[in-house]
Amino acid sequence: MENISKQHFNTEVITIEEITKRKLEFLIPVYQRPYVWDDLEIIKLLEDLKNSFQAKINEYFVGNTYIVKSKKSENKINLYEVIDGQQRFTTIWLFGFCFKFLGIKTGLIEYLEVEIENNLKDIRFDFDIRVEVYEYLKGLLDNTSQRRFETVEDKPFLKNIAAGIETIKGFFNAQSPTLDLLSFGNYINQNVKFIFNIAPENTDLNGLFVALGTNGIQLQQSDILKARLLDRIEKRNRICFSKIWEACENMNNFFEQNVKESFFYDKNTINEDSFSSPLNFVKFGTESYEKINKEVKATENENTNLKQNKTISEILDFEVIYDQSEKSSNSKHATCRSIISFNLLLLHTFRIYRKNKEIKEDIDSFDAKKLLETIKPEEIENIEDFFKLLWQVRYIFDKHIVKWMKQEDDSVDDDEKLLLSKIAPSQSVNKDKNYFARSAEGYTNLQMLQSVLYFTGGFNQQYWLSPFLSYLLEREKLTNDDENILKELERIDNIMLPGDKKDISLKLLMSENLIEPDFEKEIYSVLKENSGTSFNHYWFYKLEYLLWKNWIDKETLKFKNYRITSKNSIEHVFPQNEEYKGKLQDAYDETDWLNSFGNLGLLSIGQNSSYSNLSVVKKKDDFNRKENFDSLKLVKIYSSPDWGIQEIKDHQVDMINLLKEHYK
Repeated sequence: MENISKQHFNTEVITIEEITKRKLEFLIPVYQRPYVWDDLEIIKLLEDLKNSFQAKINEYFVGNTYIVKSKKSENKINLYEVIDGQQRFTTIWLFGFCFKFLGIKTGLIEYLEVEIENNLKDIRFDFDIRVEVYEYLKGLLDNTSQRRFETVEDKPFLKNIAAGIETIKGFFNAQSPTLDLLSFGNYINQNVKFIFNIAPENTDLNGLFVALGTNGIQLQQSDILKARLLDRIEKRNRICFSKIWEACENMNNFFEQNVKESFFYDKNTINEDSFSSPLNFVKFGTESYEKINKEVKATENENTNLKQNKTISEILDFEVIYDQSEKSSNSKHATCRSIISFNLLLLHTFRIYRKNKEIKEDIDSFDAKKLLETIKPEEIENIEDFFKLLWQVRYIFDKHIVKWMKQEDDSVDDDEKLLLSKIAPSQSVNKDKNYFARSAEGYTNLQMLQSVLYFTGGFNQQYWLSPFLSYLLEREKLTNDDENILKELERIDNIMLPGDKKDISLKLLMSENLIEPDFEKEIYSVLKENSGTSFNHYWFYKLEYLLWKNWIDKETLKFKNYRITSKNSIEHVFPQNEEYKGKLQDAYDETDWLNSFGNLGLLSIGQNSSYSNLSVVKKKDDFNRKENFDSLKLVKIYSSPDWGIQEIKDHQVDMINLLKEHYK
């Protein structure tokens, strides 16, 4: 990396529209991995872009990319090899294709192809060895991919691209009633910006690629905020409060383990309840201060190469890269993964702090990338109180909020489950692991409802957390009362219908007297529409929760193994183009029962593609042969011996009645 760092990179900021105008082409080298983004990563980016579009933010940066002028084609003077940035380039291309597929003539469509000569066009990407990826993308534009690639599930270079397209189309369809997709596409084209770092032509590309993947991480905004806040605390207390911050910031580890690594304390005097307050660990007397100070100085002596004596202004002026291997090593062995980042936890904490100070105005932004613009030290009346609140929020978050969990012998992320995890009553005797044992409490009503909120509450904000965490903080002594906790979370969920969740969550946080929605007026009118794939996915998730909560036979293995997971593809049970050309019988009303709520279910992309346009009989057989339930709504549907208009009507009535009873 030393030789690479001495070379000069030409850096410029460029929009997608400028990429198109300059006829830039990109070559994906042989050492690049396949396209790997999953539906959650794609949805997070789309949600973030939508929020920036609606907030009329002029610039949206998708980060640094590294490219180099290619020598592999004398005829292509604007061809660049992509060293880093392939996933983002490809995702934007998929956005453009989905706009084109849906007939939305946004300028982003121009990004799909580049004019080569005599008005001939080619796709903007080429690949060193993956010819099938090039052919698949090109086939998408000339409608030959489906014929040439009958199945992509067994093709590692194609399956994530195909799944990504379905995820994007599903998002656009769900947003189309309220989001101006034409303007949204133009916003992406004109306002999304890449930072192009163009490497010198003599760069060791393989060395640079490896260095980018392994050589440290950028200083985080939270680190800068921490320094700014500590600067306003009395000097003799800074180390103690720094430790409080450190105990909270690793979100991919259990809180009590973070505390154990940050503080000196007598284990014989600590129990589970001790973690509710930092005062049980931080003693501001001379002895405790000297112990902590001695430890910090020892650490500094061991890591003098990391100490550059930079001021905060210098940190802000320069991109500081440093080795965080010690700081991040714990996460390699962690058995949990948080549903939010530390930056987002800070924003929720700041929101609760302002509420406690009776500040009625909301924070300006809920963008984790704008942390330093949102939390300003001069606006915090008492910095020490903010640090203590951060500790309490992290403690209550770790105690009551779902997290991704997997067993220690699991090595694949797909085995992770969104579960609650609580400290077990007995203390662990294994000192090499957490001092307090952990037990997963999955498949509870509270866990399932939080799963619904997580998948529908805005991946990049999770607005529901502010009022819920505030409720738990105010009632900490009653927080083992799971029944009342569930009632409160159901109330929050009932009120936070699809809409302006930021505004609603603030009103909930401020304890305004909000009335739950009128089912007949606000919900039934939506569900009786024949919206097909444009139905908001929230209603399918909500029904999964209510069906699970009210399920009669809870002892069957398929039910016990069921959990609410990410699903982004709406399935027509009676297919739109049935393989045997079958049609629904004519109804004696004007309802389009094919696209009604009663004929639909929500599945993952892979599950939906496996059903496709099969007949209902074949779908039912496939569904029943699976080891676990894909969807509880579909369990109800496939329990019917036949599936025609009358069965669709009956099922829709049953589902709507279940929702109606809940909203009573």
